[in-house]
Amino acid sequence: MRWTITIEGTDEFGAAHRSEIALEKDLNSLTAGAVGFSIEDGKTIMAHLQQVIVKQQCETYNSKRKIRTVFGCVEVRNPRILNCQRCVPYFRDASAVLRDICPDQATPELMELSARLGSLMPYRKAADVIAEFLPVKSSESFVTIRHRTLALGKRLDEKARDRAWFDPPHADEREQIELDLPNDLEREFVVSIDAAHIKGASEADGRTFEIAVARCGRGRRGSRPGHYFVTADTSKQELRLRTLQALQSEGYVGRGEITVLSDGAEIMKRLPRNLPRPTRNIVDWFHIAMKIQPL
Repeated sequence: MRWTITIEGTDEFGAAHRSEIALEKDLNSLTAGAVGFSIEDGKTIMAHLQQVIVKQQCETYNSKRKIRTVFGCVEVRNPRILNCQRCVPYFRDASAVLRDICPDQATPELMELSARLGSLMPYRKAADVIAEFLPVKSSESFVTIRHRTLALGKRLDEKARDRAWFDPPHADEREQIELDLPNDLEREFVVSIDAAHIKGASEADGRTFEIAVARCGRGRRGSRPGHYFVTADTSKQELRLRTLQALQSEGYVGRGEITVLSDGAEIMKRLPRNLPRPTRNIVDWFHIAMKIQPL
C-alpha cells in the first residue's frame, strides 16, 4: 500500500504552500517487527517536513516583502545581502536591497498621507477615511496610522536639529534698521504663540505635559498664513531655535522687526527675551479679556 502525506501551510503573505511525501508499506513483508511506522519512516517524514519549512522560511526572509502604497499592497522580491565572512571575519551584517528606497515598507506618499490625517483627526477616524477612499485593506488600522504619525514627527524633529547644526538661522541684533523704509510692513514679522497642556497617553508619562504652538509670518494684512511649528520642549533655546527657523522660511535674514503675540504667561516670556532685537511682546486681546472678565 502506498501512503501519501500532504503538508499544507499559509505564510504571512497569504500564499499557500503544499508538499507531499509517499511511503510504501507492502503487506507481503509484514512481520511482527514491521507493524506501523518505523523509526526510519519517522526520520524520513520529519526530514522532509523540516526541509519544506526551512526552505519556505528562507525564501520569505530573503526575497519577499510587502510594500504598501496609496493604491494597494504590492509583494516584491527583496533579497538580503550578507558581507563576506572571509574578508571581514569579525563583522557580520545584512542589508536589504529596498532598505534605502523603502525603509518603512510603505511609500513616502502613504506615510505622509497617514501622518497628515493622523494629526488632523483621531487615528481610528483617519484609518476609516483611508480605507474609504483608497484601495487599501483593513490592515491599515489606527495603530499603523499612529506609528506612522509618530515616526514622521520624530524625523521632523531630527531634521530641525540637523538644520540648526549645519544651517543655523541668522540672528543679528540691530536697534535701528531700514531707516529709509519706516512704513514698510514687509520688514515686520509676527509670531503668535501659545501653550497647551496635553493629557498623557499612559500613566508612566505623567498626567499632562506642556507643548508650545506658534505661527510665524509677515505683518502685512492679507499676507499668507506663514509657517507653524509645535514643540514639546519649551526651553528658551528650543523656542528660540524653532522660531528663527520658521521666520527664516518667511524671509527673515536677521533684519526686521519681530512682534510676539502671547498670553503673557511666564513660559511665553522666554521667547521675546531671547529673540534678536528689536523685538516687542504684546499680550493679545483674548487673554486680556479673560483677565478683565472676572472683574
